Formats: sequence, structure tokens, C-alpha cells
Amino acid sequence: MKLFIKVCFIFLILLTSCGVKKSSKEETKPRPPKEQAVLEKPSFDYQPRVPENGELNAVIELGSLGLNYFIVEIDNDGCWQLERSSFGRSNFIYGVNTNAEIIANIKAFKNEIVNYGVNPKNIHLIASSSVVKSEDIPALNSQLTDVSLKIESINAADEARYALLATVPREFIDESFIVDIGSGNTKLAWVEKDDTLSVEIHGSKYFLSEVQDTTVFREVRDALLQVPEKNRNLCFMLGGMIFEFVKGEVEGSNDRYFVLDPPNEYPIDNEKLKAANVIYNALYLEPTFSYIFDRDSNFSIGYLVSQKQ
Repeated sequence: MKLFIKVCFIFLILLTSCGVKKSSKEETKPRPPKEQAVLEKPSFDYQPRVPENGELNAVIELGSLGLNYFIVEIDNDGCWQLERSSFGRSNFIYGVNTNAEIIANIKAFKNEIVNYGVNPKNIHLIASSSVVKSEDIPALNSQLTDVSLKIESINAADEARYALLATVPREFIDESFIVDIGSGNTKLAWVEKDDTLSVEIHGSKYFLSEVQDTTVFREVRDALLQVPEKNRNLCFMLGGMIFEFVKGEVEGSNDRYFVLDPPNEYPIDNEKLKAANVIYNALYLEPTFSYIFDRDSNFSIGYLVSQKQ
């Protein structure tokens, strides 16, 4: 009997041991985590055509906040290359500078341009649409008689058309639109059936008029949705506030084009940046897959290109 009990006890131990081994084989081992797909930032490595046998032209741009000039080489086909630029202040939007100060700055700019080698007949002076709305252009012109320059008034629709002309390469015109975020207004433009269409909305200084962020977002989004979907693959962007977003990349680089990160990647630690971010957020919508800042282009250069057509 004792021998029988002992054999049964050994058998139970062996059976239990086998059961443990069996259950251990059936345990579900944790699967290694799947590798996360890393989304690469889109690139835009397009190289614009270089002008052939071009001529130097210059434009002095009188804006609601800035007084700037641009010297470009342009050929007869409208290809252009920025040679030199300079940026100053007009402060119309703040009511700071007097007309006499602005006229003196225009004279100084003209002298710099002539000294660079630009023929005086190829120098133009234009006023942005925001200045035209708020300032007495004839009065300014009367003070420019000894400078041999006359202010050409530009409306918002023409600004948008000129910006599109200078910025969007012809190869991409059918799948692109442009956004020019200025201090006084923002312009959207695109080409539809060979016509340039545009919309004007609030500029980046809308907070000075106590306009609500939600109002601006809604108006920008409504404007965006007027752009046909086929034209919204690429968005080319201009404006000083967009430059503020990407200036860390621009400084020290010779590239002309910079693809923007999503809006939430940029700081909003002052009113100007916050306003620009509201506008950019409203524009950030499928099917656009790249928002491209052009460091060289602007509507003033587009005005010069238009003179060659």
C-alpha cells in the first residue's frame, strides 16, 4: 500500500509539472510595438529660371508700415532675380512719421538705387492699397516734384495679381494659389480660366481695430473656400509675419523657398504673431499639402514684371 501511495504521489508531481509546462507554452507573449511612421516635412526644391540678358529695374514700395525698395534683374520673358533690397519704416498705420520724413526717405532710397547702377527711367514708386485707402496720395506727389518720381497707386486686386505673377512658377499655376499677408490687408489670388481672381480680407494688424480672432478666422476660411480645390495643392505665402515664423531657417540660408510647419509649431507670444497665426490656421486645410514661403518675392516685384509684358 505504501508503495502504491508513493507511486501515485510521484505521478501527480509529474502530471502537475507537465501541466505547468503546457500552460507556459500557451502564454501570450507581448508583441513588440509597431514602428511609428515618421512623417517627413515636404520639400520644395524648385529652382527658378535665371534671367537672360536682363536689365536692372527698381521699385520703391510705400506701405502702411514699411518703406522698402527692391532692385531686380528682369529679362523680356519676365524672368527675374533679386539683386538688392532695403527695408525701412513708413508707420502710416501708427500715424508716426510725417510726410516730410517719408519724402526724405524716398529721396535717400532713390539715390542709393541710382548709385547701384539702375537707370533713373527704370525706377518706380508705388503705394500699397492700404496706404491708398488712408493717405492723400496727391498731396504726397506734390512734395515729390524735385525727386522726379510719381506715386503709382495700387489697389488690392492688382497687388494680388502682381504677387501671383512674381511668385508662382508657371509650371505650378494651375494647382496653386497665393496668400500675401500684409499689415493692412491679406490677399488671396489664383488663376481660373486664364483670369486672375482675388479676395481681400483683414491684415495682420487687425487687432488694432479690436476685430475678434474668431471673426478673422471665419472670414479667412470663407475666402479660402472660394479658391477652387484644384488650385489648393500648393499655397505660396508672402509677408513679413510669415518671415517671422521661418526666419530661423532663412537666416544663413541661400534658399529662396521654405516649407512651413503646421501653425501650432509657431510662437504666439505677441499680438502680431498671434494675429498671423490665426490667419495661417484658417488657411491650413486639405487638400493643400505644402505652404511655401518665398523669401524674395512680393507684389512690388510683380509690378515690375508686369511692366515687361
